[in-house]
Amino acid sequence: MNKQQIAIRNNVRIRGEGTKTLVFAHGFGCDQTIWDAVIEQLPQSYRIVTFDYVGSGNSDVASYSEKRYENLEGYARDLIEVVETLEADSITLIGHSVSGSIACLAYPFIKYKVNHIVMLNPSPRYIHDPPQYQSGFSKPDVDELMILMEQNFFGWAQYMSPQVMENSDQPKLAKTLEDYFTAGNAQLTRNFAKATFYSDVRESLPHVDCAVTILQANADIVVPLDVSRYMAKQLPKARLHVLDARGHYPQLSAPNLVAEHLIESLKDKTA
Repeated sequence: MNKQQIAIRNNVRIRGEGTKTLVFAHGFGCDQTIWDAVIEQLPQSYRIVTFDYVGSGNSDVASYSEKRYENLEGYARDLIEVVETLEADSITLIGHSVSGSIACLAYPFIKYKVNHIVMLNPSPRYIHDPPQYQSGFSKPDVDELMILMEQNFFGWAQYMSPQVMENSDQPKLAKTLEDYFTAGNAQLTRNFAKATFYSDVRESLPHVDCAVTILQANADIVVPLDVSRYMAKQLPKARLHVLDARGHYPQLSAPNLVAEHLIESLKDKTA
């Protein structure tokens, strides 16, 4: 698949003429526009690249393969192929939530281009693995969510959005997230959810040897702070910054804060 085909398949958008390239990767249930409020606040000296994973946003759904996207390796291949088309090195990769895991899987194949990864509310495993690892969900929790998505997709979106947004004083944010959840193909969204919430990339963390900045909201039912602390210990060159923000989507609820910390991290790639 050539550069143009990948650009169409993944709805790749490139903005700016800066010498420093930033690649933004969205998380589950969203698309590249989830980053817009953050990107708008960045200096124009950056070259901004955004894209949609196949099955999300305005990607080419005809390119979707259940076999390829049955686990996170398929989404990592999307990321690898998008990065490989870019005529740039010293790239900073910014990934929200599961895109932190996807970045870890992709890194060995694109490390010659990527020298800094910024992860926003990431988790290497969303399910508890007691007694050593406590995450945001038990396996029965995730099993029930998968069943609800299958039986009543719109009911799942309506229930889940305010839970993970955690900004009850701003109900419009939950509605915005609900709209993201329900914008795409319900079955493909459920497939992405399954690949996300049953994933476990903990073994890949020690092999990510570039600078990593973890930005984590101080209250997130999906990713407890202890999970980000765990990641910061397992990643060889990571530093954790705790944001004064609530919920799993601070790029929606606190875009100014995310942009501020992102800019600071870009000034110091050894953060």
